[in-house]
Amino acid sequence: GHDHVGRIGAQVLEALLRALHPIMPFVTEALWRRFPGRGAQETLVTAPWPRPDQRASDLTAEREFALVQELVGAIRQIRAEYGVEPGKTVNVRVSTERPAFRAEAGTIRRLAKLGTLAYGTPLAEPGANAVLADGTALYISLGELVDLRKECERLGTETARLGQLIEGQRKKLGNEQFTSRAPANVVQHEREKLASMEHQLGVLVEKRKQLGC
Repeated sequence: GHDHVGRIGAQVLEALLRALHPIMPFVTEALWRRFPGRGAQETLVTAPWPRPDQRASDLTAEREFALVQELVGAIRQIRAEYGVEPGKTVNVRVSTERPAFRAEAGTIRRLAKLGTLAYGTPLAEPGANAVLADGTALYISLGELVDLRKECERLGTETARLGQLIEGQRKKLGNEQFTSRAPANVVQHEREKLASMEHQLGVLVEKRKQLGC
């Protein structure tokens, strides 16, 4: 509210007066003494610096905790995508060692069923990658968890099937009789369907690349 804004304004002004004090001591001292609650003997020179606003550190903590949640969610999603059995642990490497990852390492290991949580660049072996909202990258080694040959075959079949569907969808949208006669919302729906298929195909191609197919 208004009081909150006023408090922040006063904090900023007070910090500014302290910064300017060595340059213009008489003006800053006179202004500082006008702040409410100043004792007759208090001076700006000897006054302690304002303590950091707790709200700022609370916001940082919230952002860090959100990243922990996002990391766990991304690992779980990769486990589900590649059909990693619930009882198996996965080894994860994260590009950036954030304070919250260190503090919550035990929780992350338990919730995401990790064997190891390491930091650094991805290993040169088949695995899955994901990027969190702040740009932190994570890598999961899949070699021992997934039958790579079988998964590559499955992805190959799925990629070919999706490719045929996309070809048919492109032909339909390239047919002027359909696009000119069908209602605009129907044509738009078919375009969105094609875009979705193309996106899915991109995901499958990326997965095959990650697994070294």
